[in-house]
Amino acid sequence: MSTHPSQQGAPGATNILERVRSCAASVTRYPLDILTADAQLEDELGIDSVKLAEIAAVVAREFKLPPEQLPKAGKARTLGAIAEVVTRVLADSTPVVVVAKPAPAPAPAPVASPGPVAVVDLEARVRAVFARVTRYPEELLTLEADLEDELGIDSVKQAEVLAVLVKELGLVTGPTPSRRLRTIAAICEAARVSLPAPVASAAPVVAVPAAVRPSPAPGVPRADLPFAGKIALVTGSGKGIGKVIATRLARAGATVVVNSFHSREEGERTTQEILAAGGKALHVWGSVAQEEHLERMFSAIDAQLGGLDFLVCNASNGLIGPFDRITPRDWDKAFRTCITGSYECAMRARPLMARRGGGSIVTMSTSMSQRYMHDLGCQGVVKAAVESLTRYLAAELAPEGIRTNCVSAGPVHGELLGMFPDAAARVARWEAATPGRQLCTADDVADVTELLLGSKTQRVNGAIWVVDAGLSGTVDGLLPVATEPRPSRHHTNGHEVRALLALDS
Repeated sequence: MSTHPSQQGAPGATNILERVRSCAASVTRYPLDILTADAQLEDELGIDSVKLAEIAAVVAREFKLPPEQLPKAGKARTLGAIAEVVTRVLADSTPVVVVAKPAPAPAPAPVASPGPVAVVDLEARVRAVFARVTRYPEELLTLEADLEDELGIDSVKQAEVLAVLVKELGLVTGPTPSRRLRTIAAICEAARVSLPAPVASAAPVVAVPAAVRPSPAPGVPRADLPFAGKIALVTGSGKGIGKVIATRLARAGATVVVNSFHSREEGERTTQEILAAGGKALHVWGSVAQEEHLERMFSAIDAQLGGLDFLVCNASNGLIGPFDRITPRDWDKAFRTCITGSYECAMRARPLMARRGGGSIVTMSTSMSQRYMHDLGCQGVVKAAVESLTRYLAAELAPEGIRTNCVSAGPVHGELLGMFPDAAARVARWEAATPGRQLCTADDVADVTELLLGSKTQRVNGAIWVVDAGLSGTVDGLLPVATEPRPSRHHTNGHEVRALLALDS
């Protein structure tokens, strides 16, 4: 029987490897028996760089090491490699107890330090402030996670966090949101430069409040509440069309799970509005584009509600702008949210719906998935894939009594239309090109969504229902007004305006 190098030589090396494996298990929730010393983390176990950074952070806390001393992404290919680095760092430093940790002594009152702040202390304080301001679980706030793309913390919320940091750390001038400061690690480095010499010990972490629980279900379903007793998840429902759909389902008697990511506060506000109106709702925060978030979301639904009847895949992401300005990153984000996210939600909903005898799924598309509309190239292409996914889900899930249909909406009055360049002129042109001279509203989309979820369409499966007031049947209004050549993204003057559609992915 071979022995991994990390188990040889240094005293306690085997203990170190086992503790590293336990750290990885706590982050990934994988069984310990598959987390072997030599298993390739990415190729064999599917642990990507984001999850690996989280494992490194947990290992650093376990052994009280600065995270930068642990191997990064490409260099940490196995848990054995991580354990070797930990063993070497511990051997090179002053003696550190690596066996069971003694009971902590009572912490003394914060005392100013005459020297610079320790790396780990500063990082802990910055993460604690992020947790307090954003109300995110601190374990999600890893040092290398992208603040906006992975955590949904937009520039406004970042500015709020940084303002608190400036005050708590006593900075004369503090960091401001920028493309350079995309991670907590980068913010820590920027803050360290501006730190005065004396800094107090770490601020306490404020606990994250529990999710809002639904009010008790009514004893007897009422005739005017067709969805009484039903449980519905609407992704991306903090605002816009998703909010309208969630509110309508609650009004029809369903217990609604409101989900938001970028607009966490709006998701919580939507939940409170439903409860205040006498409905039943709870809020789950998370991105459908991230596996760990999905796992938390559906675990919460299972634990608190025990099943699911309806799923509306409304969360969306995609660049609105000229076709030649779409970057690989734009494509990746759009597909991860609209395709992978919808698929993963459907497959996680599958056992919860089967448990209740079946269910109904509605995906969301655009009528421009089959027609050309200027500046909608990314959305149009990705939503065409959503429609194809809808048909496959319809066939695959039918044996469990689960129907899957799609609402394909045209331009809808609301916040989204304002993201288009020359929005006012475009809306006027679209209205003129629509047979009834009137664009749809979010309520029009909610009407059809409600119908497809309900029993009156129980023989409708795999269908794409267009809701655009007839606009897609015309040509006028879809093409650009200007015909002069546009500069490519490689020849811009630095002043291009890009509108990003990010509806709570």
